[in-house]
Amino acid sequence: GAVWGDGTGRGGVGGWVRPESELDGVLVVEACRQFDVPMGISSRPERLGPPRGILRAAVEADLLVAIDNDAHAPGQLDWQANGVERAVECGVDPTRVITTWTADELLAWTGGR
Repeated sequence: GAVWGDGTGRGGVGGWVRPESELDGVLVVEACRQFDVPMGISSRPERLGPPRGILRAAVEADLLVAIDNDAHAPGQLDWQANGVERAVECGVDPTRVITTWTADELLAWTGGR
């Protein structure tokens, strides 16, 4: 199964930053809804996305959500809290977060796709 990745800016080595993607949030959310693709939340501090407006639109559309800690090393695993905070701030229903589901719930969902 696929998850829509975030459209945030990117921090890089030496402090460079690529600006936030200019996405049509309505189009992104509608495509996710139409194709039953969860909205991904990146917990990495310099990426933390998607933008709040897109995430709130995803909530309004009752999309599923996946919170990714985006860790690349063991010491970064606690970044998960950043994504959880963003989800709570934007009104994500915890039951719609597929990364909290049991293996059986996840298999039932993917088996029906």
